[in-house]
Amino acid sequence: MNPYLCVFRMGIEKALEYRTGFVLSMASAAFPILIQTTMWNYLYANGDAARIMGYSHGQILIYTLLATLVSQLVSAGFEWEVNSDIKNGGLNKYLVRPVAYRKYCLLSVMGQKVPRFFVVGPAMAFVIGFGVWILHLPLSAVRIAVFLGSLFLAFVLNFFLFYCVALLGFWLTDVDKLFGTVSIVLTVLSGGVFPMDIFGSTLTGLFRLLPFGYTTQFCVNIANGRYGWEQIGRGVVCQIFWIAFMAALERILWRQGLKRYAAVGG
Repeated sequence: MNPYLCVFRMGIEKALEYRTGFVLSMASAAFPILIQTTMWNYLYANGDAARIMGYSHGQILIYTLLATLVSQLVSAGFEWEVNSDIKNGGLNKYLVRPVAYRKYCLLSVMGQKVPRFFVVGPAMAFVIGFGVWILHLPLSAVRIAVFLGSLFLAFVLNFFLFYCVALLGFWLTDVDKLFGTVSIVLTVLSGGVFPMDIFGSTLTGLFRLLPFGYTTQFCVNIANGRYGWEQIGRGVVCQIFWIAFMAALERILWRQGLKRYAAVGG
């Protein structure tokens, strides 16, 4: 059997191994939704928020729900394991076997996302369907297909972003202390908390040059109909560019990092 197929299946089993933890992790997504919904309801109560934000009350609520669900699917979480392998010598067993460590991590994380997709997917379909029914979102089969494709590209891009951060463990002793900060910052910059285009055209243009918004906000704005086809085309090209860039950066970090790796432990 293909070893990477085994890794993918092991990722699925790993996600389901601790069912209570899995359920609690999914349920925890309800708290930020509740907090943000309460905040938006308060801000939009005075009637000026729609003009300032550029989103109607219904659009911002749909955005909040979809952004939280998309974040659940594209989130990382494997970086702690990578850092542990580097720090404690667990990387040794991968270096002496015919297995590409990057591919191993990617397939493992993909496997862990399968059970999550079967939970998040129906919830996402319900939110989009509600938006089509109430807000008359311009949804079509083609747009749904493009949304799913962009969601996969967002997952790969987010994987490489955190993989590059995790590889800093070759140079930093306690890089795991950095993960929490990086995760929070990237969640905000990706549009996972609120859409970054509410800050005006200047900052919006800057954010479009960075890779972070293409992991969450871009996907959400495809689903809610805010982006036209020209914007979608440019966004997909940007996703592919940043994936290629981060993959090249990861190769450089990996090769240079192995020169410093002490291979102690494991």
